[in-house]
Amino acid sequence: MTMQRQKLSKIIEWSGSLTGISAAILLALNIPISAWAYVFYLLSSILLLIWGLRQQAHGVAFQNFVFIAINLLGIYRWLIVP
Repeated sequence: MTMQRQKLSKIIEWSGSLTGISAAILLALNIPISAWAYVFYLLSSILLLIWGLRQQAHGVAFQNFVFIAINLLGIYRWLIVP
């Protein structure tokens, strides 16, 4: 893997991780906008799915594929049809 691809992979990995942490904090605060944590979780799952596929970390990729479905359900239940 070239240096540029490694750098991009690190950016994707850390962006996914920090977005997931932000979502957890937002949900834990239990404030009126906490339901938006599902949007952050969705973004985190998409980034980590991409990272997992790029790194051939199939377990991480599969887990985040499932998390995407769960987060879409959360968005539907908490934001679209509250």
